[in-house]
Amino acid sequence: MKAAPLLIASAAGLLVALAALVPLRHQVRLEHVAGNPVQRIVLDSASLLGLKRLPWGVRVQGLESWGNAREGFFLAPQQDATLTVLAWPGFRKSLQLHSSGASEIVSLSEQGDREAFRKWFVAILEEQLQGPSPAWEPAQRDCAGILRFAFREAWGPHSEAWRNRVGFTAPSVAGEPSLSMAGPWRQAFPTPEGWKPFAKGALLRRLACVSLGREMLEARPGDLIFFSRGGAHAQPDHAMALVRPDSDGQPMLLYHTGPEGSGTTKSEGEVRRVRLDELMHHPDPEFRPLPENPAFLGVFRWKVLEGVAEKAVPATSPGGMHRKERPAGQRGALSKGRDAAGRPPGFVPSGWGGGRRMAVSGALSIGTPMAFGAFRATLARRSQRGLSFFGYTLLTEPSTSPRL
Repeated sequence: MKAAPLLIASAAGLLVALAALVPLRHQVRLEHVAGNPVQRIVLDSASLLGLKRLPWGVRVQGLESWGNAREGFFLAPQQDATLTVLAWPGFRKSLQLHSSGASEIVSLSEQGDREAFRKWFVAILEEQLQGPSPAWEPAQRDCAGILRFAFREAWGPHSEAWRNRVGFTAPSVAGEPSLSMAGPWRQAFPTPEGWKPFAKGALLRRLACVSLGREMLEARPGDLIFFSRGGAHAQPDHAMALVRPDSDGQPMLLYHTGPEGSGTTKSEGEVRRVRLDELMHHPDPEFRPLPENPAFLGVFRWKVLEGVAEKAVPATSPGGMHRKERPAGQRGALSKGRDAAGRPPGFVPSGWGGGRRMAVSGALSIGTPMAFGAFRATLARRSQRGLSFFGYTLLTEPSTSPRL
């Protein structure tokens, strides 16, 4: 008999705790600042006793978003759309989102302007192989930083004063892209906080680019590819840019390793260039740009280059794909033989990747449909084991020959 009051008291205490701690009341709030292409969805939740609590099981359906219940969910709709916010237990709310209107200023309308921007963007990237520009801030020398720097400087005007400021020594590669369509892009990138000079790689991919899918045959010089760096300790996206083909016509990519080492051995990393066929053989499968690789996020194009003749497919998300964490230091090798520091094949500093540093010479020729035309046409021919172009087969499984 004495146990009954105790059970009743315990049950009452449990009910009070549930009423105080469990988020059962939800209210959706949409935040949008004029001129900012990013919108934010916030779910304000409270317990039955009115105490503010974080909502449980929150998800957004109907439109690509990123974020979490604590920070809110961010979206950048390119057109009017309807989405649904769901939360436990059984909460469901539909919202109508309107485009920010940013798409009106994101494209260079003339083909000549787009090609000029591409050529300057690629030339400025390749110039960094000779050494980082004095105008490129050391704190921003990483894989996303080199893209931001080349993007801003590609607008010009590329005068003698500009050459002196950025240390550009190569011949002029094209005319000047039209600044009348640059809008805020000339100095900033869209972010959840508005247009800012700095945007991390994930935001460049989501807000400054359009997806071309997951096939490398869609890529042109000046386009970008992204890899996820997930696992238990998620790291930022890694980005690479396509540049001019090699002397034998093989597609090339350029990237910055990011800071390498730690403590007294830490360095700012370096700019490297790598052949696509070598990247296809990367010892770590997560860094092979193949459609079946869930860590390969795909090929992307700057929005300012999304002209009528270059319309991209809708963005796709590899959501739900599981990505293994890579062991620390296992980046794989992208170059043959020892490098300039005498490091053997198979060794790659912690900043990511390997590759070959090459001198930049000759005229920058991209063209329409560019010097990659043969690559785009022949890459579509698939062999049983891989991709074939220029009579060469890129294996989609590890090679048994000592290529790297």
